[in-house]
This record gives sequence, C-alpha cells and structure tokens, in this order.
Amino acid sequence: MNTLYLITGASGHLGSVLTEKLLADGKNVRALVLPGEEDLLPEGAEAFTGDVTDKPSLSGFFWRPKDTELVLLHCAGRITIASRPDPMVHKINVGGTRNVLECARDARVDRVIYVSSVHAIPERKKGTVIREVEAFSPADVQGQYAKSKAAASQLVLDFAKRGMNASIVHPSGIIGPGDSLLQNHSVRTIRAMAEGKFHTVVPGGYDFVDSRDVADGILACVRRGRQGECYLLSGHYITVRQMMDLARGCAGKRPLNMVLPYRLAEFVAPAGEKVARACLKRPSLLTPYSLKTLQTNGKFSHEKATLELGYHPRPIEESIRDTILE
Repeated sequence: MNTLYLITGASGHLGSVLTEKLLADGKNVRALVLPGEEDLLPEGAEAFTGDVTDKPSLSGFFWRPKDTELVLLHCAGRITIASRPDPMVHKINVGGTRNVLECARDARVDRVIYVSSVHAIPERKKGTVIREVEAFSPADVQGQYAKSKAAASQLVLDFAKRGMNASIVHPSGIIGPGDSLLQNHSVRTIRAMAEGKFHTVVPGGYDFVDSRDVADGILACVRRGRQGECYLLSGHYITVRQMMDLARGCAGKRPLNMVLPYRLAEFVAPAGEKVARACLKRPSLLTPYSLKTLQTNGKFSHEKATLELGYHPRPIEESIRDTILE
C-alpha cells in the first residue's frame, strides 16, 4: 500500500524541512499552503491551497487516492513572543487544530502527528527535569502562545481517546536550516548575533533543537510512537552568552564581554518592542515575554523519545553553524 503524507504549515520552517526530507526519501507529499505560497514548495510536492481556520477549504486536502494510507503531520501554527494580544494565535493554533482533527477523523486518516511545543507543558522549579505530561490546561501555563498550544494538545489527546491514532511531539526552541522566509525568531536572533547587530547579551538561556532532528523525531513517531502518547523533542540547553560566542565565532568575530543586567534588560525590553513595531515595522527580537522565557527552567528531558523513537539530537554547535551558513 502507498503512503501519502499530508503536511500542514508546509511553507514554514519545520514544514519545509519535513517536506524536503520526505521527498528526498521518495515519499508522496501533499502540502497545505496559504494562497500565494505555492512557489515556496520544492519540486515534487503536491501543493494544496487552503487555510486551517477555514474548514471547508480543507476538504480536498484529505482526499485519499485508491489503496493509499494517509499520514497527517500537523505543523501549522502561529508563534508569537509579542506582548500585544494576537487573536490569530488562538484562531490558528486551537480553532485550526480542531478543524484539522475533525477533517482527519471524517477522512479516517490512518496516522496523525501533532507538533505542539514544550511551552504547552507547565514549568517546573529550576533544577527540576521537565518531562511529558498526560493532560494539558491553558490555566497551567503562561503567555498566549503557550496557552493555545496547551489547549490544542488537549484536543489531540481527546481525539486519541476516542480512537484517533494520534500522537504529540513537543519540540523546544527550533533553530537550524530550512527557514527560507526568516519567520523564526530564534533563527533571526542567531543570524543577527553573527552579523554583529547585538553589542551586549542578556542573562539566561534555553533549550534549542535542530529543525532536522525534530523532523527525524516526527517521522520516527509516525512509525514507532504510541497512540495518545506525547514525546519531548528537546535538544541542548545553552546560555545566551554561549550562543552569542558560537554565532560570532562562526562569522569570524571575537566574543563579547558585556552582559546587560537583568533588571536593566527588563526595563529596556518594552520600549524596544514598541520602537520595533512602530518605527521599524517589524517584530522585536527581545520582548518582555522572550526575556522572561530565558529565565525559566529549560531542563527538558528527551529520554522517552530516545528510548521509544530512537531520537538523538545533534550537537548544538552544528545547529548554530548551519543556521548561519545556510
């Protein structure tokens, strides 16, 4: 029997890497993209124009050719680190996921992998290892993005309990190659570091993972993941200072010695966000939310994914280098 991979968010960073990887392996891919994004797909992918927030537009996306197994990789989502509320975050991440799941159920899709986030998992006190959870609630996490991913993750578990062969993966901060549209905040930050656009660093750090490793983890989850189970696809914890030094080193620049005190960064971040939005017409790389995230517990364990899926993230140095040199 043939297998057709249905990928939502196929023009995004992770979706692009998944599409390229599957096509290189000779797999059949039907990629969901928004109008005008068809040319962003690599040759060989079947482009399907639609919007996860518009359920009627998705009907043809789930059409099953004869003697074909359908595997859905739901990557579409809206990420934000902005302070200003964005109603599209909930509309896409929760409403869009509900639409996709209902269509998948009606089309009797054989396998579903939902790409959630580590942000859907409640934070633990520093020093405590964060692992998978069995239920999700927006009330247990902070920030509009985290709340939307928690709500969507619980939707997926609810569908799995009713019989859908669905699993969830939780990547940490995704970096690495494949972000052709430069929509990924972390990718833009690393490149800005390499280009010398930052003259100081802020305290803190987080866990970052390579887009290629997340793609491999997702495809391993298709084959080996268990229905209704969640898998953390984390990478390596790195401080902002270490990331800056590695990024500048890749560009042949000297390390920076200046660290902005947290209280000063906390004072500067809101103003910087407003200036970027009002004057530069682009999102700020440093916002109160992103600054706070860098102070949280980033100790995520991918032990379950390693044991059950054979997941092994590559060295962070390689990921930062390839993020810059792509």
